[in-house]
Amino acid sequence: MNREQKLRNLILDNFQSLRQFAIEADIPYSTLMTLLSRDIGGASFDVIIKICTHLNVDPMEFSKKEN
Repeated sequence: MNREQKLRNLILDNFQSLRQFAIEADIPYSTLMTLLSRDIGGASFDVIIKICTHLNVDPMEFSKKEN
C-alpha cells in the first residue's frame, strides 16, 4: 500500500467522507483529491501539516516513499 492509499484509508477511518475531511481541515477538496490521486510529495508543507494535525498523525509518517 502506498502513502496515498494509507492516507485515504486513515481519513475514511476517521471521517464520514473525503469531502467532510477537506471541509473540516480547511483544505480545498480538489487539492485533497489531487494529493490522493498523484503524490503527497508534491504537496505544500502547510497542507501536509493541516492534514496531519486533523488526523493526529506525525508528518514524518508520510515522509518516506514506499514501493
